Amino acid sequence: MRTLSLLSLLLVAGAGCDQVTVPSRGDASPDSLATLWEAVDAGPTNFNAVAGSAPDNVFIVGDQGTVLHWDGTALQREESGTTTNLRGVAVGSDTVVYAVGEQGTIIRRQDGLWTAEAPVTTAVLNGVWAGAATACAVGEQGVVLGLTGGVWSLVPNICNDTNHACKENYYAITDSTNGLYVVGTMGVVSQVNPALTVITSAQVPGYAKVLAGATRSGAGALFVGVDGGFFTWPAGNAAKTAGLPPVFLRGVAVAGGDAWVVGHEGFVAKVTAGQSPTTIPTPDQRWLVGVYAASASDLWVVGRSGAILRGPPGVRGVADGGVN
Repeated sequence: MRTLSLLSLLLVAGAGCDQVTVPSRGDASPDSLATLWEAVDAGPTNFNAVAGSAPDNVFIVGDQGTVLHWDGTALQREESGTTTNLRGVAVGSDTVVYAVGEQGTIIRRQDGLWTAEAPVTTAVLNGVWAGAATACAVGEQGVVLGLTGGVWSLVPNICNDTNHACKENYYAITDSTNGLYVVGTMGVVSQVNPALTVITSAQVPGYAKVLAGATRSGAGALFVGVDGGFFTWPAGNAAKTAGLPPVFLRGVAVAGGDAWVVGHEGFVAKVTAGQSPTTIPTPDQRWLVGVYAASASDLWVVGRSGAILRGPPGVRGVADGGVN
């Protein structure tokens, strides 16, 4: 495993932005898959989410307002304007990005500059989705915020069913052809209509546990959570994928027809329809909480205590897009 420290660069006084080039694996002679991950040592910061719109436009957010941007050549630390812990990030277009976090924090990146959005809630915001002209943020105690016409506002979340979604914490959000899906505690799955005005809720049958990750898959979505929970959700019909160990799965992404899942204790696996999941060894036991798949051969994985990995191992290399 090749590493390069960001910490000394982050301490350079007066620097407008801090930058590090992720090393190439071209000269590696590893004896295991675990050593084939590219890794960046960014110090002890907890990284909580990763998202992107292309292989050369990837964003990582974490504690104390940390924002890193990958432009295809190097990771750059960007000034976020906040010291609040950031928990979610979404890329709406090549020029617009949203990040959310504790104390109801929402920041927006437009043409390379981050600014704070007007606060709407003090609740912790854990996840965000963004389109070209709208966005939706979700958080604790059933908080859902919608951005329409350039203004953030609360989306009514009324307890009118047995799932009590309005009182549960939400952790992740994704889009689908039927609107947005939001997941959280007690296996709750809430759906927000495309106009961001109505929330309806359901529950994964027989799964009253935390769902912490979500991503679009075809016309539906994939959800992951506690005890190796991995569910497809087409048209509201939950189907569990068997074969994953009972680890807390925190993030999921889709590329090339495969799903990639990450979780606690350095867990990464590839899930292909009709096949048993394949566990991919990683170099450490840190909690991995987010994954972005720029392509089937270009994954970004982030997590606690400075974990930033790029892979998958044995696939990426100099000849097919390795990092200089």
